[in-house]
Amino acid sequence: MLLLASLAFVAGSRGASTVVVVALLLSVCVSAVFELLVGRVPVAASAVEASAVVLASLVPGAYVTLPLLCYDIPRLPWRQARGLAPVAALCAALSSGLSLASGVGLVATSALASMLSLRCTAQLAGTRELHGLQDDLEDRIASLREKNVELEDAREFESRAAALAERTRIAREIHDSVGHTLTRLVLQVEALKVVHRGEPEVLEDLGAILDGLNEATSSMRRSVHALEDSGVNVSVGLHGLVASSGIARASVDCGLDVEPPAEVGRCILAIVREALTNAARHGHADTVRVHVRSLPGLWQVRVASDGAVPEEAEGLEERGMGLRSMRERVATLGGTLNVKIEGHGGERWFVVFATMPRHVAMEEVA
Repeated sequence: MLLLASLAFVAGSRGASTVVVVALLLSVCVSAVFELLVGRVPVAASAVEASAVVLASLVPGAYVTLPLLCYDIPRLPWRQARGLAPVAALCAALSSGLSLASGVGLVATSALASMLSLRCTAQLAGTRELHGLQDDLEDRIASLREKNVELEDAREFESRAAALAERTRIAREIHDSVGHTLTRLVLQVEALKVVHRGEPEVLEDLGAILDGLNEATSSMRRSVHALEDSGVNVSVGLHGLVASSGIARASVDCGLDVEPPAEVGRCILAIVREALTNAARHGHADTVRVHVRSLPGLWQVRVASDGAVPEEAEGLEERGMGLRSMRERVATLGGTLNVKIEGHGGERWFVVFATMPRHVAMEEVA
């Protein structure tokens, strides 16, 4: 639109002279250079724009480029430059000897170009701010979604942990109440058999009762063991142990594709429990990293802790650190346990590493 206004001034003048054509081409180039430099080198952009405006005001016939040049004047870094457009147009009208109508039209068009520049700049700034707010809102929504997923996972984890704890509690109550009652009844029947050992018919009836009590006791024990086994969850147990260890920076990385058998799960939890106890009591550790993995043929447990790390791992089993009981527990499942020191210099780690073959573990559970 501003270029058409400039061409209209060319048409209203005495013709498109060489000065006018060169001035129009240079004004287009100056506008392009200003756009390239204003965001990177504001001083250079201002110098180019100011020089072009001064030349257009002083060179006769070059006034036709002022509508184009005045559009960039309000974008100069100096606020005082916003009133430069009508002043430059007035100077150009006087230097070029324009009529009153042409001079007023040039001043009005240059002022309008500056006003359009201010309006467009404000609109672009508002659009950029709106886009920034929109991006920030989308980031916040994405963050809220992630936190919602984390909360859902935490709620599911807590629900599962509560369910497993309830199963374990029920199994213990059954074992303590029903199991003791059945055991007491068995002992009483055995005592009655001794009292009535000379009465065959009574002994036969007592034997039938005793067989029923023994069968009920065996069935109850199988049910309790099954309920306890279903209450063993390695991931839940590991997080519970880490949370109650009292170590400042304790983390769990449980990468199990399937839940291990109950005996293996209990062994893993026992190893980690003993390793955390040693790290807190003997090593005064600040950081502990627990890693549990299930490979195609192995279950792996690795507990690394910092703190007061011994110079060497040999001879630690004789110091009463529970390593012997861990090794024996792992050996019952056909596995091995190694204790080693990793790292050099300022960063050293005490590492407990256990492996258990999956097929052996399954046979042991069976």
